[in-house]
Amino acid sequence: MPRMEGKKRAILWDNDGVLVDTEKWFFEANRLELAALGVTATSAQFEEINLRRGVSLLSLSGLEGEDLRALYTRGDARYSELLRTEKLAIPGMLELLERMKEQVFTMGIVTASRREHFDIIHGLSGMLAHVDFEDYPRAKPYPDGYLAGIERAGLAARECIAVEDSPRGITAARAAGLECVFFTPGEVGADRDVGEVFARAGSAEELEVVLGQWLRK
Repeated sequence: MPRMEGKKRAILWDNDGVLVDTEKWFFEANRLELAALGVTATSAQFEEINLRRGVSLLSLSGLEGEDLRALYTRGDARYSELLRTEKLAIPGMLELLERMKEQVFTMGIVTASRREHFDIIHGLSGMLAHVDFEDYPRAKPYPDGYLAGIERAGLAARECIAVEDSPRGITAARAAGLECVFFTPGEVGADRDVGEVFARAGSAEELEVVLGQWLRK
């Protein structure tokens, strides 16, 4: 696909669930810490609490203050441990980033991941060579990260598009005035209710097609 002459466009990528398959390990880290306290957590609860509402699953612990902060610390450490033992890149995404880099003005990653986890995730991914910036904002569904991404791209919101896999991410992108692609690799989460979006894609190949359609608008 040739670069669209006369148009400056930006793609703002979510990280977890879009570029890398980490959400299941984040859930597992939280589930294990809650289980150690005698609290059972399900994937359905994770879907509602984390992915839709943007609240930590660890809130199910009922802990407060220092005890809750200590639980967060243990959860972060367990998540880091799991990340180091798994291959995380979603199939086809590294190659897609490389190709899309040649078609757009700029690309960035908008994520609420902790920096330490982000660095572990991308230590060997090769993906950061193809993006121009990363932002670590107040957690979605707040639009802060996408607003910052638009500003760093130096373009208007209408010249940028977000690629997201969660309801709260779509909410954040919409609040920043962006069009969205709802990306569900392997169709995981494809039934999530996110309302109307520019397009839906279930693989890197489908995502490349719909991004090409957006570039030609």
